[in-house]
Amino acid sequence: MSITHVVAAGDLCLPSIGSLADDLSQAFAAGDAVRLDLSAVAAPDLSVLQLVESARRAACDEGRDFALTAPVGAPFRALLARAGFIPASDEDATFWFHGDSAQ
Repeated sequence: MSITHVVAAGDLCLPSIGSLADDLSQAFAAGDAVRLDLSAVAAPDLSVLQLVESARRAACDEGRDFALTAPVGAPFRALLARAGFIPASDEDATFWFHGDSAQ
């Protein structure tokens, strides 16, 4: 199975989220498994979380293989806490934290 990697970086937020949305759309169109690397995103906002959650749910509904390349770091942990994802369900912990504790 082929894997398409999508890398997001910088201060990814609402004004720049379209680029990541396009990259994810193209990756899913290729029909491969998709791995999203968020490790270089310095200051994510809620639009990033909404986009990733939307992609995650769409992939699940379509039986597609979509995952993060690594557990999210501190900026995303703080955003997930503000958005009510922490404490995380088992499914959320597996996706966002690769099963590690969200604390």
